[in-house]
Amino acid sequence: MRVVSVDDESYILEDFVDMLNAMPEISDAKGFTDADEAYEYIKNNQVDVAFLDIHMRGTDGLTLAKLIKDVNPNTNIVFLTAYSEYSMDAMKMHASGYLLKPVSEEDVREELKDLRKPVEAGSPKRLKAQCFGNFEIYIDNVPCAFRYVKTKELLAYLIDRRGAYVSNGEILGTLWEDKEVTASLENYLRNLVGDLRAVFKEAGLEDAILKKKGMIAILPEAFECDYYQWIDGIESALKQFAGEYMSQYSWSEFTLAGIESRMFD
Repeated sequence: MRVVSVDDESYILEDFVDMLNAMPEISDAKGFTDADEAYEYIKNNQVDVAFLDIHMRGTDGLTLAKLIKDVNPNTNIVFLTAYSEYSMDAMKMHASGYLLKPVSEEDVREELKDLRKPVEAGSPKRLKAQCFGNFEIYIDNVPCAFRYVKTKELLAYLIDRRGAYVSNGEILGTLWEDKEVTASLENYLRNLVGDLRAVFKEAGLEDAILKKKGMIAILPEAFECDYYQWIDGIESALKQFAGEYMSQYSWSEFTLAGIESRMFD
């Protein structure tokens, strides 16, 4: 479940968002002190629940709720306020909930159990890739077992490329660096590709590997991946990154440098 919270009191907002992100039923919670910034985010992203402070400087919570309903009518609105006299206005907005400050975790859980617009849980992805720290790949939460150790590195590189097709020459130059390309090495790469496709086919996941003559890629949407979630700004993934990315592979340093540069932009 993805949620946003909007409150112009930054210290209240920070505590509330920390509480939301600690709740297992919430996959991502973002906070905004500026209503216009929150509106722009909700316009362009799926948001299941918006917690809005009613009494804010500039655009108040009631006005923001009307704007949200116009662009994303499936977003549940829960109003937060220290003033009980706004309850009638909230009811007229057909809000999902109305909470008086200070709000407890129990209050939030009760509201999430009884949302006006139920949140449809997406089907969990069977493929899970862990990129932060050492690279690991799981099928149905079980570590993936390949015939060749190098197959795992091949898959790691394809995940790093995020769906871009890569040629056999690029793979050979990256995974074996300056080693001379021979017919034997090219044949070994074909064996790795065959190994990867066979394992995925056996699991009924063959569509996750994309192949055309001399090139291969993965379907990013088939993977639950901490790196992809980091790129999307998912709060839980942002917190998971601790300075390491696919640490067992030297070629991963280029992506790691990119991650670090984005963090300090």
